[in-house]
Amino acid sequence: MNRLAAELEDLGGADITGALEELPVRSFIVDGDGIVRWQNDASRAAIGDWAGCSWSGVVSRSSTEELETFVRRMFCSGDPAEVTFDVREADGKMARREVSAAPLREGGAVVGLFGVSTPVPTRGARSPAPEGSALTDRQLQVLQLLAEGKSTAQIADELVLSKTTVRNHIAHLLANLGVHTRVQAVIAGARAGLIRLPTADEPAESS
Repeated sequence: MNRLAAELEDLGGADITGALEELPVRSFIVDGDGIVRWQNDASRAAIGDWAGCSWSGVVSRSSTEELETFVRRMFCSGDPAEVTFDVREADGKMARREVSAAPLREGGAVVGLFGVSTPVPTRGARSPAPEGSALTDRQLQVLQLLAEGKSTAQIADELVLSKTTVRNHIAHLLANLGVHTRVQAVIAGARAGLIRLPTADEPAESS
């Protein structure tokens, strides 16, 4: 018996599903085909009942490819991850949401994703990625902080992310920019006008 199961048994077999249903944060489960298998009350109230439907229908058309890439990447890596999408609300309007997801495993294989959706935080926010940019908004945030000399731990603290998630963002932005080091990424980003380098009056922090 794992630790969580033991803890729940000590609590009289507490119901995790019931607790998730009452959670005020939008929560959902998606299977390997990108089909929504479960939503809690907060999710259904905000975007409607999508059970049995493709998750891609929830996001904007411009985010569909990014969503599919995100799902494939998580199923292949088996690592928790975060991504930002334009999500279709119940009233039909689009809203910027940050999705944090973790893999669901069976027999060691990833069979689904459990995720929560929260508003994009204003702290550390920046303009959306320029049209044609290979980087997501979150990757641009991370790249800007790298340009300011922030370490992985400092970026994690500032953006309220795990260090593993920050490392994943860095790996993806390096690949998208076609470079191999953080310094090369900062140089490439500055040349492309994606980020602002610190001025002489605004020295970069040491990492």
